[in-house]
Amino acid sequence: MDLDNLRKEIEEVTTEIFQLVGKRFALAQKVAQSKMKKGLPVEDVDAERKLKEIISKKCKAYGVDLDFGLRLLNLLIEESKNIQKDIIRKTEEKASFSTPYEVFAEAKKLERTGRRLIRLDVGEPDFGPPEDVKEAVAEALKSGYAHYTETAGIPKLREKIASVNNELYHVNISPEQVIVTPGGRYAVYLGMASILSPGEEAIILEPAWPAYKDCVRAVQAKAVMVPSRLEDGWEPDLDALVERVNRLTKLIILNSPNNPTGKILGGDVLRHVVEIANEKGIYIMSDEVYANFAFKPFKSILEFQDCKFVFVDSFSKTFGMTGFRIGYTISDAETIKRMVKIQNLCLTSVPEFVQYAAIKALNCREEAKKYAKTVEERIGFLCDALNKIPVSYYKPDGGFYVFPKLRDERIDTQTFVKRLLTEKGVCVTPGTAFGEEYTSFFRITACQPKNALLEAVEKMGDLLK
Repeated sequence: MDLDNLRKEIEEVTTEIFQLVGKRFALAQKVAQSKMKKGLPVEDVDAERKLKEIISKKCKAYGVDLDFGLRLLNLLIEESKNIQKDIIRKTEEKASFSTPYEVFAEAKKLERTGRRLIRLDVGEPDFGPPEDVKEAVAEALKSGYAHYTETAGIPKLREKIASVNNELYHVNISPEQVIVTPGGRYAVYLGMASILSPGEEAIILEPAWPAYKDCVRAVQAKAVMVPSRLEDGWEPDLDALVERVNRLTKLIILNSPNNPTGKILGGDVLRHVVEIANEKGIYIMSDEVYANFAFKPFKSILEFQDCKFVFVDSFSKTFGMTGFRIGYTISDAETIKRMVKIQNLCLTSVPEFVQYAAIKALNCREEAKKYAKTVEERIGFLCDALNKIPVSYYKPDGGFYVFPKLRDERIDTQTFVKRLLTEKGVCVTPGTAFGEEYTSFFRITACQPKNALLEAVEKMGDLLK
C-alpha cells in the first residue's frame, strides 16, 4: 500500500475515532440527566474503576500501550464529567453559593454598596507585614532594586531560604533546590506542571483547598480524591489511599496544617505516606504554608529526605504579606530546573524589591511568633463561641480555620451561607468548596479580631434558631 493510501486510511480511522468521541459525549449528557433525577453525584469511583479494568484488557488485545490507553481514558472521563457538571449547573436553579469565588464576588458587590460585612471567608491575616519589611521595600526601591532578576530568584534570597529551613528542620538543602515564585498558589501550579503529564493522576486528601484540584485539571491531569471524616478526627484513610494508587499516579498532595480543617498529619502518618510513595516512585507535594501556625508538634516533608518531594511555602500567611505575592518551592535540583523553565515562560521573575523584602521577613521571627500566638488565641476563642450554637467541629491543631458541621443535616449549607451573607452580613465559605461530600460544613477564617468573631457566631446562632 502506497503512502497516499495509508494517509487516507489514517484519515478515515481518525474520523471514526472522533465520531465515537462525539457519541460518547452525547451519552455523557444523558448520564447527567439520569444522575440528576436519581440525586446521584457526578463522581462515580466504582464505575471508573470498572471501565479502567475493561480498557486495560482491550489495550493488551489491540496492542495499545497501557499507559497511553489509560491516560487517554482519563482525558475522556474528565471531559465527560465536565459535560455532566455543566448540564447540572445550567439546569439547577442558582439559589446558593458553591465556590469561594462566588462568595468573594457577592461580598465585594455588597461592600461596594456601603454594606458592612464581617469577612470570615478569605484566609488573609489582618495584621499585615512587619514594619521592618515595609521599610525594606522602600529601601530596596531607593537603592534601585527594581530590575529583572534570575527566574529562580536572587541568590541571596535562595541562600537565605535554604539556610532558614536547614536550621529549622536539621536538613541540608542547597540554594539550587529552591525556586522563588509569585505566591504559594503559583508554586503549587509549577510543581504540578513539572511532574504531571496529560491523563496522569494526582491524589488529593480531602477536605482540601480547591486550588489543588483546579491546578491538576489545568495541566490536563486527573484529580483522584481520598475523603476523610470529622467523625474520624480528619485522619486520612490510608487504606483508601493505597487503593487509589495505580500506574498513572505520579503525585500525592498533602496539606498540613490543613485548610480547612486545621488537622496536622502525625509523624507516623507522614512516614506511612512516604513509604507508599517510595514503593511506587511517586512524588509528594507538601503544602506547608500554615506551618508557623502549628499549635501541636509538627513534622515537615523536608525531614523525610528519602522521598521525592515538592515542598511549598509562602510569605503570605507567616509574615502577613499576602499582597506581596511571593512564595517558594524546595525540591530536588532537576525538578527545580523544570519549574524554572515553566516559570520563565510565564514571567521573568518575582519583582526584585519584593525579593529583598522577603529576605528581611525571614529575619522577623519574633513578629512571626507573635502573629501565630494571635491566631491561636482567636481559634480558641472562636471554638468557645461555636460551642454555644448547633454545630460540631474538630478543634484545629493549627492554621487559620475552623470547619464546623451543621448538626441539622436537613439545612442546605450553601443556602445557609448565602443567607448568612445577605441577611446577617457575615461571610463564610461553603464546605462543598473543599470536597463535594461536605454539604453540611462551612469554613470560618480566624483572621478578624475577637469581637468580630463573637458577633459573627452570634449571628450564625440567630439564623440557626
